[in-house]
Amino acid sequence: MMPPPPGAATVQGPCMSVTQQFYLEHYERYYRRGIEAHRKGELDRARHDLLKAAEMLYKLAAASTGQLRDVRKQKAGRVLEMAQRIKPGEKGKGRAQPAAAHETTDGEGGSPRGDEWIIADPPEVSMDDIAGLVDVKATIRRRVIYPFQHPEVTARFRKQAGGGVLLYGPPGTGKTMIARAVANEVDATFFSVRCSDIMSKWVGEAEKNLRRLFDAAAEHARAVVFLDETEAIVARRGSDSTVMNRVIPEFLALVDGMAGRHPALLLLGATNRPWDIDEAALRPGRFGELIYVPLPDAEARRAILAAALRDIPLSPELDVDGLAERTAGLSGADLVGLCERAKDLPYEREITMQSPQCIEPPDIDAVLATVRPSVSAAMLARYEKFQNTCRTSA
Repeated sequence: MMPPPPGAATVQGPCMSVTQQFYLEHYERYYRRGIEAHRKGELDRARHDLLKAAEMLYKLAAASTGQLRDVRKQKAGRVLEMAQRIKPGEKGKGRAQPAAAHETTDGEGGSPRGDEWIIADPPEVSMDDIAGLVDVKATIRRRVIYPFQHPEVTARFRKQAGGGVLLYGPPGTGKTMIARAVANEVDATFFSVRCSDIMSKWVGEAEKNLRRLFDAAAEHARAVVFLDETEAIVARRGSDSTVMNRVIPEFLALVDGMAGRHPALLLLGATNRPWDIDEAALRPGRFGELIYVPLPDAEARRAILAAALRDIPLSPELDVDGLAERTAGLSGADLVGLCERAKDLPYEREITMQSPQCIEPPDIDAVLATVRPSVSAAMLARYEKFQNTCRTSA
């Protein structure tokens, strides 16, 4: 069900480690791919992805504690059982869906009703666990979280809960983690959808997927629908794409219909390419709030570096605060990659010299000299231009 390891919005403290987050996101991604492959009749791929999902969940359980460990271990067993019921080399389509741990059907030949996008484990991260991004977090609390947490005050000031918020900015800045934190803080069922998974080459299938998603969300008292890669379903119109010319009006109609029917539905979008989104989707009542999530600031960089180097042998001369100052312009993914490469040098030394080694300042210097930001200056300038020409909230 999900994207790569965390960027600027790094989990700190007792909630979830970087390793746990890595296993959770990979479990979600493999699980969702496996369910989708099974629905398409691609049974070898479905079995492979569900086995990988079970593997990731077992590793996550091993890294967890208490009751959560037991719950995840039991769920991993159910996913493994689903995978093992699919025999290698099976062919065909239209078979009954595997009895998923959290999936139901709509009675139409076993087609998923939309629940395959639910994150069964509630997100375990809060806004306080997200390093840096002070202005972004303040805006999200005021516009998104407080209306749900304080309904009486919201009613007095005639403010509105629910609606749509688009998080945009460079890749690796923590947009997905922010969405998880929002779902946790408003105590909502969390639907996580990569929009490219909604799309289909088959006529009418993408629209059906959208309806299933919104119908499933409407069944919950409070729901957060997170649409990653939002531009995939609401790209600017004007091309000859008959698919997009069908999907965009369907999406807009569903969002407009939910506004009055389900005010406790919060629609969160995330995109690295906000300029590619159809303007009709950015109107009030749809994605009415646009929030820019920038590259990590110094505080966030320090937290990301500290998390990536936690429990790693470090020289006492290694200055993480100083390293945070030297890495301005790097994304969260860039910083994690830097630390991974810095581990290689003492790792090889210890094997060669057969004596304990640690990461030394020269190791960091050697890697830092070769690191190039994944987000170019031209791209940052484009985000700034977009900010200056649209309604933004942060």
